[in-house]
Amino acid sequence: MAYNWIKAEDYSMDTFLLFDRWVIRHIMDENQWYHGGTRSYISDMAKALSRYPYVITFCKRKAPECTDFLNKVARIGAKGVSEEEARNAETAILSALETYVVYAYPEIMEQVNYIRNWNPQTLYNLVDLREKLVLDVGSGTGRLAFAAAKRAKRVYASDPCDALREYMRDKIKNSNITNMKVLDGEAMNLPYEDNTFDVVMSGHVVGDYYDEEIAEMTRVTKNGGFIVCCNGDDEFKRTAPDSELVSRGFEFFRHESREGGIIYDYKKMIEK
Repeated sequence: MAYNWIKAEDYSMDTFLLFDRWVIRHIMDENQWYHGGTRSYISDMAKALSRYPYVITFCKRKAPECTDFLNKVARIGAKGVSEEEARNAETAILSALETYVVYAYPEIMEQVNYIRNWNPQTLYNLVDLREKLVLDVGSGTGRLAFAAAKRAKRVYASDPCDALREYMRDKIKNSNITNMKVLDGEAMNLPYEDNTFDVVMSGHVVGDYYDEEIAEMTRVTKNGGFIVCCNGDDEFKRTAPDSELVSRGFEFFRHESREGGIIYDYKKMIEK
């Protein structure tokens, strides 16, 4: 799905130099992208990177496990491809990877549809954060974490993207926030002890691997604590809650967003 978060023509393959290892690992897979389309992902990647050999070198060093794919890209090459064709391929690649591009540019991410007009009261209506120890999983630019920090005892913001972690750290420092800490961490490999948090929250994170993600979030939640999925306020008019979350015991809450969408949020009390 295209979200139109960026104008791909304004970016170049140099953006790859800002990607973390896990991002490079995910995008260097021809089976992940362009499903059902008429373009070839690996062909476009070859055309786009033909003008950026140093990006190929960087990606191999950053993510050695992607060397075979990158060697295939290099072998395909782009001999005889015009500058216009190469640029069109570059734009197609960056458009397909827009969700990763915004991770590299936090200021741009702050303006995407589900963040820009989100109302923190939505989170406060879901769960009581007063005097709570809170974890925000996949914190991004800190939409949930900074809102929680205004009420919670202490908040930990966990994200696997270095650029986003540094963005949040700068904001914490500049805002003189004293009850929030930023750490690395993925949804299925959280760097925290069992039964640590009163509230574990996320937004637009759970969904790729429901069982594994929820199991890991449950592991770090105290008995009687809550897992909360508080999504952003985009323009999409959903017609029903996420059946996978509902089937796993999550309550759902519906509201209309400032962007004109129909949004569902979720909460589950953890009993161990």
